[in-house]
Amino acid sequence: MEEPVNGGEFVPEAAAPEPPPAPAWRPAFDRERRRRRTLLRRLAALLGTGTLAFTLTTWLLLRHESRSPRLASPAPAAAQTDRTSPGSGSAAEDSASAALRTARAQLEALNQDDISGAYAFFSPAYRARVPLATFRRLVRAHRKMFHTEEQDVSMRGKSADRVLLDIHVSSDDDEDYIARYTLVRVDGRWCVDNLRWGIDDDDTHSSA
Repeated sequence: MEEPVNGGEFVPEAAAPEPPPAPAWRPAFDRERRRRRTLLRRLAALLGTGTLAFTLTTWLLLRHESRSPRLASPAPAAAQTDRTSPGSGSAAEDSASAALRTARAQLEALNQDDISGAYAFFSPAYRARVPLATFRRLVRAHRKMFHTEEQDVSMRGKSADRVLLDIHVSSDDDEDYIARYTLVRVDGRWCVDNLRWGIDDDDTHSSA
């Protein structure tokens, strides 16, 4: 509306300023925001579906386990032992097992280059025949031969106080040997009374 000014002259009102144009980056920003919202909705739906599937699978597994028959518990160790009646040869069997443990312990000492420890397994009669110094020289001269791995064990004879057995071994010198043991019980302790070491397929090469 025009108003009279200065003696009746009319001056037109100033035109209202036009709004500034929208920035050029605005449409791209709106598209990026809509894309991110869509992506977030999809991720939320995917996580929800995965959680539901995991819960359902766990429930099914637990249900199946609860319905499966229980495995029988193993029998106690005492019930699994062989109950042999007195006089049925159990004494000789026990002697053979104890004597074999002594022989294996000596072989392990030789494997570890514990010559004094290996010598301690010999009986007093053997130590009277073969001094420690002689035994040490023998083992050191054939060190690889006495680094062995057990292959098999065979029993040649057993009684309550005397056991004869052969331990078949392979050694670090790429040979197979037989350690022929004679073990005796001395004061309740098993000792090596004789040991002959020979090539597995030819006993004529045995050496005391």
